[in-house]
Amino acid sequence: MENMFWPLKISLIVSLIILACVGPFSAASAQGNDLPGPRQNGTTSDTVTPLQKAADTSMRLVPKEGVRTNIDQFDNQLSKQKPKSPEMIDGLIYKPDAIPLTQYRHDYKGMGGLTQQISETGDKRPSYYLAIYSGSTNGVYFKVASKICELIRKTYAEHRVHCVPLRSQGVGSNVELMKEGRVQVAIVQSNTNWEAQNGIRPIPGARSVMSLHDEMGLLVVRKDANIHSINDLRNKRINVGPEDSASRALWIQLLKKYDIELKDLAKVYGVAQDYSRIGICDNYIDAYGLWIGHPAEPIQDTLGCDAAVVGMGGGPTEELVHDNNYFFNQTLPANTYEGQDKQIKSFGFKASLIAYEPANPYVIYWLTRIVHQHLDQLREMLPVFRGVNADDMYEKGNFLPFHKGAACYWETDPHACDWQNTYVAHNAENAEAPGLVKPTNRKDPKYQDTN
Repeated sequence: MENMFWPLKISLIVSLIILACVGPFSAASAQGNDLPGPRQNGTTSDTVTPLQKAADTSMRLVPKEGVRTNIDQFDNQLSKQKPKSPEMIDGLIYKPDAIPLTQYRHDYKGMGGLTQQISETGDKRPSYYLAIYSGSTNGVYFKVASKICELIRKTYAEHRVHCVPLRSQGVGSNVELMKEGRVQVAIVQSNTNWEAQNGIRPIPGARSVMSLHDEMGLLVVRKDANIHSINDLRNKRINVGPEDSASRALWIQLLKKYDIELKDLAKVYGVAQDYSRIGICDNYIDAYGLWIGHPAEPIQDTLGCDAAVVGMGGGPTEELVHDNNYFFNQTLPANTYEGQDKQIKSFGFKASLIAYEPANPYVIYWLTRIVHQHLDQLREMLPVFRGVNADDMYEKGNFLPFHKGAACYWETDPHACDWQNTYVAHNAENAEAPGLVKPTNRKDPKYQDTN
């Protein structure tokens, strides 16, 4: 009878032997012990076996952050949360162009610039960086940004801020770049600020710094067209700018106040303003308009084609200014342009500096301070600043809340400079100085406008 079960016993013994051999191998693999199989030449093999592949789901693998690779394995440890992006600051993406990575990754909310060896003498005091987005390289905005940076370079010993102007395609481009977190500071127009603050065209994180020069509207007309005011534009050939452009929108807004529609014009051109000079000189158009800082090269170049400048002032213009507080009445001084022997009444807005909220308050403080306190030098450097009033830089065109660095300089409230407590304490150790920020009273007589 026992002989009948002999084959069964043999099979059972063989199975137990196999399990005894395979079991430790699996357990060792699961614990992370490498047990590669032999090669024919006697060396070990790196070939991954199906069994090893199966073991890849075991706990010997280090789980990715927030991911449990073995749902059958009990784990009483909380999954690690994915770290926040270093480019996000208070919900705003911030990766400014032309600024060293260390400055904006570790230098925020008044925590001070990193200690850097910036000279052969081993000077390790903190240094800082500022980039100003402006406009095209041959435009007024780029020239303004360049001269501001020149002032900051000349006064570097006071603040240790490096400055560079960045070109762009203009206001619209600057706004989009700020939305992408690529802007520290940019030049825009006061109506851009107003629309952003009132939710018409929001710019998340945008903050006011200061107003700059006037952007006055002027007509450039052929002398033989008999145009002396906006009312004279009926039945004339006008370039109002491309569809959806800022200049075209201004044109339509202005003409509407004078009860003039585009159909009332003899010919309407919608080309870029770069072609307006050709239109005047080759007698394709009778007039075009520009809202720009003066004197402006495009206008000066056109006047050689028997043309003249005409203001946009008048009763309806006064109403337009009254209804829109981002517009201002403005006056062009006599002799600004060749052949213009009298001052001209018109209207326009302010060019203004805005900063991105995450931008270093120390840098914005010194930007505001240097521009305001050196306005006389800017007037000498740039003709567009000749008509700028120092008080207007704070009082006009700044519809957005002030950036905390600018608010400190303008003394907007008793706590506007509170960020300096952390800032100075941090920097005093690095710079071996009592502090880098030394707020000044902007109302000191020596900083008052002498105009």
